Amino acid sequence: MAKWLYSWLFIGAISYALGMITPLLILELGGGVIDVSVAAFAYYASSMVGSIFWGWVADRVPRRRIMLTASSAGLTVTPLAMILGDSVLGAIVWYAIGAFFYAALAVYLNLLVVETTDKGQWSENARKGFLYLVTGSALGTAMGLASVGESTLVGYALASTIVGAAGTAMLYAFVREPPMVLERRAVLSSPNVFVSRLTSLPMIFLSFPRLFDIDVLRKRIRRIPGSELSVLTIANALFSFSAQLFFTVYIPYEESVGLNESQVLLSYLYMTAINALVAVLLAEELRRPGYRFASRGMGIRALGMLSAAAFSTFVVGADALYATVLSFTFIGFAYTMITVTMNALLYASLVPGNRGRSLGAYSTVGSLAFMMGAIASGFLAKSSGYQLDFFIGAAVLMVAAIVMELYYSSSGSTAESVEVY
Repeated sequence: MAKWLYSWLFIGAISYALGMITPLLILELGGGVIDVSVAAFAYYASSMVGSIFWGWVADRVPRRRIMLTASSAGLTVTPLAMILGDSVLGAIVWYAIGAFFYAALAVYLNLLVVETTDKGQWSENARKGFLYLVTGSALGTAMGLASVGESTLVGYALASTIVGAAGTAMLYAFVREPPMVLERRAVLSSPNVFVSRLTSLPMIFLSFPRLFDIDVLRKRIRRIPGSELSVLTIANALFSFSAQLFFTVYIPYEESVGLNESQVLLSYLYMTAINALVAVLLAEELRRPGYRFASRGMGIRALGMLSAAAFSTFVVGADALYATVLSFTFIGFAYTMITVTMNALLYASLVPGNRGRSLGAYSTVGSLAFMMGAIASGFLAKSSGYQLDFFIGAAVLMVAAIVMELYYSSSGSTAESVEVY
């Protein structure tokens, strides 16, 4: 196995730590739920721009080692720069900058799997990269528990920077320029690499997205029963919108009911640990996922959101941590089931010759859903309360599950023949 694959562990740690530090810092600096939602909006907007920009660069600049090292170094300094900036606006800006660098890593690391390893190892390397990324998320949260104290996030940011520096050094030491570089379309040559790429960052653009592609997709959606790509685009958009409605404001909710930073981090550590555990326990089932793995996963995840909505009406203080753990059990269990299956279904639905434009439309709609969910959650929580926000998130996710069940139960799943991981 290529040694640079271990860098995914460090990259997962620092990227997830950044996602935890940002809302905690905004709240610590006196910002509110609206500021947190604006930060999430900026993050996904920057991710979208970064995915397009770095993809364009990767296809035109035949350098892998220097681009990976530079983007990892950029992500590494982001948490500490955010803390030293000591302002809500600075936190939002640095969060967006971190997303831009992370987009580069998602592009280059998955290309490197195809360019530097034997084809027979693509599946195993992509699977290990995914597991390292998920495990790194848990590590990124655990660092916070070990370093947060006395109402300061400086220790957390410093620990994240040290871990990021270790990942950067590993990339510099072990990545070698491939004998021949490939265009990003090479990611489409293997379903496991494709799924790994979309799991790293849930958007991919092989060509610059155009309004014409979105309009074509809109016309397809209006057809009954619609094309598989159209159905997956709708389901993914609903899933993305639901996720941001819920998670964008969940940390502000936890602090509003009296949980401290350590308790917040503990709840997220538990959820990321569940994510990693499920990825290992369901590895065989996830090799050939059917559509019901995704739709049932959405139902399980919606149940977790509904429980959060119910508990948020009357649970405060330490009891809120126990309620969150219960909700996160369902939500964390379902995450890997949904994402891996949805990406496998997407791979099976792509028509050769039109994959680039189809992916562009799919990713653009998904990115817009992320941004809309992020910004809507803040205003909804501010005006109507967290309970309604969580409930709507669950309802939207149930609609996504129903859309998939109605389509695939009548047309059958094309993903049964696609093996991933």
